[in-house]
Amino acid sequence: MKHRINPHKYRVKSEKAKKKHGIISGWTRIIQVASIIVILAALVAVMRLNEPLVNSGSHNYEETAPLVDSSKAVLIDGIAFTDPNPRFTASIKEILSKANISLDIYEGEEVTIDLLRNIGGYGLIILRVHSAVDERHGFLYLFSAEKFDSEEYNLRYSKEERMSGAVREGRTFKNESYFALRADLLGYLGNRGLNGSIVILMGCNGTGSQQAIDKLFERGVKAIIAWDGYVDLDYTDEIIVELLKAVYRDRMDFPEAVEKVMDDRGADPIWNSRLKCLINSNN
Repeated sequence: MKHRINPHKYRVKSEKAKKKHGIISGWTRIIQVASIIVILAALVAVMRLNEPLVNSGSHNYEETAPLVDSSKAVLIDGIAFTDPNPRFTASIKEILSKANISLDIYEGEEVTIDLLRNIGGYGLIILRVHSAVDERHGFLYLFSAEKFDSEEYNLRYSKEERMSGAVREGRTFKNESYFALRADLLGYLGNRGLNGSIVILMGCNGTGSQQAIDKLFERGVKAIIAWDGYVDLDYTDEIIVELLKAVYRDRMDFPEAVEKVMDDRGADPIWNSRLKCLINSNN
């Protein structure tokens, strides 16, 4: 028995198949485009890890004018929240007062991320705060005295701030968890700037981030005095007092004073780290 082919029947099926294929192809293209967008967004996020966040309402990130007052100093003592040292504070006050330098002091709970982001206008900035280097990205972080809370972190800081690592969780050796600021963003929201400031980092590994050093120097920081490794709290307190005596009492410049104090006292007896003086060659 012969079978007759109905061409109309097969033409309908063919058109349905084409239609179905077109729908599948359309969804495939949409998925491909969406995947490309996701990949590009991830690449942008990674690239922005190395870029500072700038508030458009503040002055330029790169300072252009001398804004600091060399007769003013500030002590930011976040460590006082758990390990206060009144003797250290009194010594700093006395040394600077005799040199006719006024001193503002922020201690304990006063040391917030907002304070660190807005500080500026001081010829000398002394940071008695915990610090640590994120080895993955090479960022140095300065710890506030604000206890870290993940829910508050997500509510308080924008997605951009979180993704760029501007603010994150920092943990001490005692497993205490605090909000921490990327060091290159010190004072970036303030309108008084860091141009001409000398910054003393009393915490650990202050010289461990070339990214932070470069960015702070770009903003006009005159010098950074910091430890090249971990440092014992009692030792850093003693050494910074000796350093300021050498500068303001004995009239040495900072590089000479750092070298003398290290020659006299030696490296940290526990961690073998040394205090360094990094000078901005463009300042």
